[in-house]
Amino acid sequence: MLVLLDSSMLMLPLEKKINLSYEFERILDVAFEIVVPQIVLIELRELKEKSEPATKRKAEFALNLAKSFKIIESKKEGHVDYELMRLAEIHKAVVATNDRKLRSILIDKGKSVISLHGKNKLAIFGDLSH
Repeated sequence: MLVLLDSSMLMLPLEKKINLSYEFERILDVAFEIVVPQIVLIELRELKEKSEPATKRKAEFALNLAKSFKIIESKKEGHVDYELMRLAEIHKAVVATNDRKLRSILIDKGKSVISLHGKNKLAIFGDLSH
């Protein structure tokens, strides 16, 4: 199973002191691979260039963290959330996001999502068996 990371999830370890790899191992009882779509890297680079200092720092952290995961091909333009939804459908993947709107849309579409639950733990929302 592929786990697609979005920008918010890549910034979460800095914000909440979460070890993503450990948390995924803890909550997933199936073999998985953590991947970052190219469009997410583009979004993070834009945040690093155009945001206020706190967000720039989070984006830089996220870009460095992304290097430890496999980068997958994706569209390089367009809305990141739509591309994540498209990739989740194509790959039957789980999306790891802390974006409430994206999480809600994915769950409404019957997709599984990994997101923050409580102070510093991740949880699965939706049915992994799809």
